[in-house]
Amino acid sequence: MLDVSLRELEYVVAVHRERSFTRAARHLHMAQPALSQAIIRLERRLGVMLFERTSRRVDPTRAGDELAADARDIIDRVRVAVSRATGTPRHVLTVHVSEPALETPRRLLAALRAAKPDLSVHLTTLPRALTGDDAARAQLSLTIGGPLEVPGAMSEPIRIERVGALMTDDHPLASAATIAPDDLTRHPVVSIDDQLSRWNRWVTDWLGIHGCQPRWTTSAVFGIVAGSDMVTDGKAIFVCLESVAADVRDGFVWKPLSPNATATWHLNWVGARPDSGALHEGLSAARAYAHTAGWAVI
Repeated sequence: MLDVSLRELEYVVAVHRERSFTRAARHLHMAQPALSQAIIRLERRLGVMLFERTSRRVDPTRAGDELAADARDIIDRVRVAVSRATGTPRHVLTVHVSEPALETPRRLLAALRAAKPDLSVHLTTLPRALTGDDAARAQLSLTIGGPLEVPGAMSEPIRIERVGALMTDDHPLASAATIAPDDLTRHPVVSIDDQLSRWNRWVTDWLGIHGCQPRWTTSAVFGIVAGSDMVTDGKAIFVCLESVAADVRDGFVWKPLSPNATATWHLNWVGARPDSGALHEGLSAARAYAHTAGWAVI
């Protein structure tokens, strides 16, 4: 059995959420050097790097993203187990997010946990199929992403983001003000795994409106880190949300698509009334945060 404590999992979740050892330590009510050393010791035991550190930011590695997602679920399940053992009632909200590392779901879930500390949030990253027709069977309370188009589903827009292209700062298009559809036919576009995301379909549809077709990379990936890694060759382009640009290291530039393109984040739920228990609490907390953050909604 791996020698990993529940407290260490809490450390990983806090650093992953805050993207800062200082802010995470403040949240955990501990000294920043102690938190840094605890993460270093954990990385040595596991034999993987969980976070990349620079003088200005902390970025999770792929292993860090995966461990943080699972750690959140483990921590929530322990809380539920304790609540059951002590006879304390606890609302449970199961939330699906295809990629928890993206800014919008990350901020929403952090705000939800802060606003509703008595709400047990179970985070899942199920295959895309289980967020559609099988969402009710998978017992998902809420999903954050694109709108669900299945019987009984309800969707509510929560944020509108501009879509653009991420590339290295020495890419031939790096000096352009915007990226036009025909630019995406002359350069390879990073392909996202279709089993996990519908993003390739979105890109294909947008280009199709303008009479163009994408040139996909031969390899398909999934995730911010993997997507940015694919453009380091100075040739490929990663079509992504504007907020993604804030989560990549130096050496990249992001340019908006032209004509203007946007993608809308939705809160979705299936087979449950929006005024029922945990779902009502989750929706109210998410709406309140979106309003405070000034996110544009339809």
